Amino acid sequence: MIHIIKAIINFCLELLYPKRCIACENLLLKMEKDVGFCKACAKKIKVIRDNYCLKCGGELINTQAQYCRNCEKNAHAYTQNKALFRYSGGMKNAMYRFKYSNRRCYAEDFARHTVASYGAWIKEKGIEAIIPVPMNEKKKKRRGYNQAEEYARELGKLLKIPVETGIIRRDEDTVAMKQLNRLKRKKNLLKAFTLAKNVVQFRKVLIVDDIYTTGTTLDEVSKVLKGGGVTEVYGMCICIGMMQ
Repeated sequence: MIHIIKAIINFCLELLYPKRCIACENLLLKMEKDVGFCKACAKKIKVIRDNYCLKCGGELINTQAQYCRNCEKNAHAYTQNKALFRYSGGMKNAMYRFKYSNRRCYAEDFARHTVASYGAWIKEKGIEAIIPVPMNEKKKKRRGYNQAEEYARELGKLLKIPVETGIIRRDEDTVAMKQLNRLKRKKNLLKAFTLAKNVVQFRKVLIVDDIYTTGTTLDEVSKVLKGGGVTEVYGMCICIGMMQ
């Protein structure tokens, strides 16, 4: 009976809110719904599969290199990061809607793509908890949600890994990072994160976020977690830019 009720509810929701392409917002055909992208956008979206930096996971411009210049020059606090899509074209629009236009429904598709691409990698690393990059509480109340949390919860459901949202706290309502270089980002995030509760029970964790730019946010969160006893911190982001 419960399954029938859920099916009816899902059917009604589909009629009221038909599923749209993550990238262009056009209505999806039945065969496209599980993918999340329409046929046209699926051809344009760049999935990170080959030729990526072994540290940050960004797609490399230099096909002969193993690491991008940023990772060669700067030591990161995290162990390794992975990324799903190149931050370009339709994915830029998708990420904007995911963050600012209440498209929380995208999280389910992003999580499904994550499991398809990196589910085996996550299990291989022995991840014990998924931790979304926290948002300052005042900012979260203004926006209504934290997109990294939405993504983390859907990922946790599929992988059956606990999601911990109360371990790291973001005390500072920092300025927008997108216009800052690496040094300014680092200063902007200095002492922005603190340990809210004991994490000694976890040794290997996965931090998830929406966009990776320089790795500063992931580094700062990693430092706090390691200070609390975590030994290995891995990262997973939805989008990342091209790396030199």
